[in-house]
Amino acid sequence: MKKYYFTIFVVVSFLSSLLMSPPLMAKEYLSPEELEKWFNSDDELPTSKVNDGQLTFLINNSKKNIFHSVINITVNQNSIDNGWTKLTQCYSNLDPVPRTAVVYRKNLIKDIEVLSSKNIKSSNVAGNKVFLQDVTKGATLCIGATARNFYQNEDLSFSLVNGPYHRKFLDGYFPYHLKLNIHYSPKLKFDFGIPKHQAGFQIKQLTNSLLVDTVFEGRLKTEFRFNLIKQ
Repeated sequence: MKKYYFTIFVVVSFLSSLLMSPPLMAKEYLSPEELEKWFNSDDELPTSKVNDGQLTFLINNSKKNIFHSVINITVNQNSIDNGWTKLTQCYSNLDPVPRTAVVYRKNLIKDIEVLSSKNIKSSNVAGNKVFLQDVTKGATLCIGATARNFYQNEDLSFSLVNGPYHRKFLDGYFPYHLKLNIHYSPKLKFDFGIPKHQAGFQIKQLTNSLLVDTVFEGRLKTEFRFNLIKQ
């Protein structure tokens, strides 16, 4: 069965401590070493003849007919207090296949629901997976969920961590067009993002929101750093 691994919001090495510490609080620190380890880690062993998982931004790509994902993340007071954010994720240009699955990381995502779909015979949520049957040309899918991806750092700043985003089939990674819209509390001030703004990875800052637009191959992980505004 063909699978798209849209794995979101996880620091793998931090998972066990999160599961052992209910209720989850935003003030579970991520050290700079832990964030660096997460960015440099790779929990798969690809043997690619197309792209081996190394991140490459596609600067001259026309973006037409490429697998496309639009994600909206809302960081509110509950996120600051407990680390949970609200999100919607919509996919388009899905490949026509008899069966496929959208797979999220376990335990740090909940309340998954299919909000809408087109040209898909059936969809079924089971745990951290959304199984799709009879996906035809022009198919679209929108999913809503709650994710645990907002952490407080040792210096009392906050990190919104996402990824790895990737589109993998068999032994290779293929182009992925991602738009990431982050809406954050007016109590927060955006500091910096990783990767930084560059050709192929555009970050636009508006009032209490960030708009990211990128086309890439490989595995993309992101961090957006925020600070509380002093009252």
